[in-house]
Amino acid sequence: MKYIKEKLVKNKKYYYFNYTLLQVFNKKKIYLSKYIGIKIPDNIKDLMLDFFQKNIAQASLQKISQSIRNYFPYNTNIYIEKNRFWYTCLLHKTFNKDFKLFRTLFYILFVLNSNRAEGSRVVRPDIEKVLQKRKVKPKTSIDKEIINSVEAINFAFSKKMQWNIKSIKTIHYKLFYNIAPNTAGQYKKEPNIAGDNIRGGIVSTTLPKDVSKEMRNLINWLNQERKKKTYPPILALEFHWRFEAVHPFQDGNGRVGRILLNALLVENNFMPVIFFSKNHQSYCSAISKARTGYSKKLAQHFVEHLKKTKINIEKYEKEKVIKIASPQTEKWERARANTKIY
Repeated sequence: MKYIKEKLVKNKKYYYFNYTLLQVFNKKKIYLSKYIGIKIPDNIKDLMLDFFQKNIAQASLQKISQSIRNYFPYNTNIYIEKNRFWYTCLLHKTFNKDFKLFRTLFYILFVLNSNRAEGSRVVRPDIEKVLQKRKVKPKTSIDKEIINSVEAINFAFSKKMQWNIKSIKTIHYKLFYNIAPNTAGQYKKEPNIAGDNIRGGIVSTTLPKDVSKEMRNLINWLNQERKKKTYPPILALEFHWRFEAVHPFQDGNGRVGRILLNALLVENNFMPVIFFSKNHQSYCSAISKARTGYSKKLAQHFVEHLKKTKINIEKYEKEKVIKIASPQTEKWERARANTKIY
């Protein structure tokens, strides 16, 4: 079993957790080990989670720069790192069923909140109903919206995703190709605005004639920051507000931007986040503040919603609408991964 090593000393077996931590911001290696016992215990999953969330999370903070600590609200770096290694642990084969359940619940709540934040009328039972079927012939615009969102996230979280213009346009195309075919995957041709149109906080965005240039600049900036090993949550947030400032598409920029933010987190094994629609006004305000050089509000919003994501998924799991290690769970996982439009 990966991460668990067996040592033979004088014909006696001893078991240890072993993990090599590659720090994301400087690529230095830290070797961590913890004695388990003379046999693998029955509660190995609990022990592994504890090892990842305590020992490894604490070790990962040892050489974080002061600038990273200052970016987020006081003393919340440890929460980000604990969730990072909780999610990393979930990726291990021992937690395969747990991960499938988490991913399905995340998809449902993410689609629900991301789309409702932009005025959609989708409700959770709509998404649950669609995802119970492996092959879906959409009957309504809501059906299309749900299926398109799942396909867009699948692409962004896959190895097909590249950090270039083509991939970003592909995400937008997947979201709108059968809803707004004339604009799907195409840059805007008319000026648009960003923010909460109902509650205020509207700001201007890049003019259509400048979008192509600004998007190239944004991708160049992103790839330079990736080479510099910028701390992934900071990179994701900084990219997010810059993308929203450009607002390259006629519609759907918020949905594309939130998918891209999570793609940056997931590729570095950080837990993805849901920005809940009932807090959309503060989310828009935080992005507006970040555009003026004040990133604290967006960083705070991120940490708050990272906590809400974990709490709400745990609540959803307790409802047992979708159960772990059941035929239904596998059915939902297949549906999530293989949903097709006919």
